[in-house]
Amino acid sequence: MLSISSLTFNSSEIYCLYGSNGSGKSTLFEILTLLKKPTRGEIFFKGLEVFPDCKGVSFLRMHVTLVHQNPLLFDTTVEKNVEYGLKIRKVPRKERKLRVNECLKTVGLEGFQRRNARELSGGEAQRVAIARALAIDPEVIFLDEFSANIDYKNRLIIENIIKSINKEFGKTIVFTTHYRDQAYRLSDNVIHLFNGVPVTSLTKNIFRGMIKKTAQGNVFENSKISLVVTAAEPGEATIAVPLNVITVSRGLLESSIRNCLKGRILHITDNGKSVDLKVLSGEFFEAVITKESFQNMKLEPGAEVYLNIKASSIEVF
Repeated sequence: MLSISSLTFNSSEIYCLYGSNGSGKSTLFEILTLLKKPTRGEIFFKGLEVFPDCKGVSFLRMHVTLVHQNPLLFDTTVEKNVEYGLKIRKVPRKERKLRVNECLKTVGLEGFQRRNARELSGGEAQRVAIARALAIDPEVIFLDEFSANIDYKNRLIIENIIKSINKEFGKTIVFTTHYRDQAYRLSDNVIHLFNGVPVTSLTKNIFRGMIKKTAQGNVFENSKISLVVTAAEPGEATIAVPLNVITVSRGLLESSIRNCLKGRILHITDNGKSVDLKVLSGEFFEAVITKESFQNMKLEPGAEVYLNIKASSIEVF
């Protein structure tokens, strides 16, 4: 059962509904896609009420489309599958053809027009389904576990397609996944559900940037921070620095730790036995220390500290 006080989705962003089986992830997805009605509450789309008053339902359905986990493709050509939504909307044939070609190019399937859709691989079929959804030019695309039945290589290909659709066409994307790395690598916002309630994920300090190979090894960089990481391929990446791997010190430590960031404390929260710190060190970091360490270091807002982070402790997505 879901218990959500409020939830807002902004236009042109990528959202992930993430959670284990029974978390409420699928229920929320079904409500958002109108496959299931909530027992109470209200749903609005662009200011129009969709539930309980259904005046905005037809408007929503004109601007939203859903790609299923196992998309049903018609036993005909790829071209006819992709143009289906355009045809029932009575779009002229010449315009349909141009739109189909454009969408197939977007998903990397140029030249597949005459192929039989039922003879494609799982990854190719999923890409045809995305092209079919994109063809009708929706504002929002819902993707249900789009990578559940495809291999890792195709999963990455489709992730890049989703990012491209979001960036180039400004589409709002909402997807579900059970892959934690995918949730944080692909989305702008992760809605983590636990027992039907959106919760703040235990994963903190999420940053996006590039992995580069240097004389120091693999280095994650963006315009604000630079951190040595391990076992990562060059290119775009998202990293997470868990709270419990950050050692806070007043001065430089004599250790083998390769990442030592100087920062300034902005906020302190006393939790009894532990203390939460918010530190500005290029990016905003959250860290937690014991009450004893806090008292020994005589920390206060504005104090300068060092954040010491082992390269092997940084998660790369």
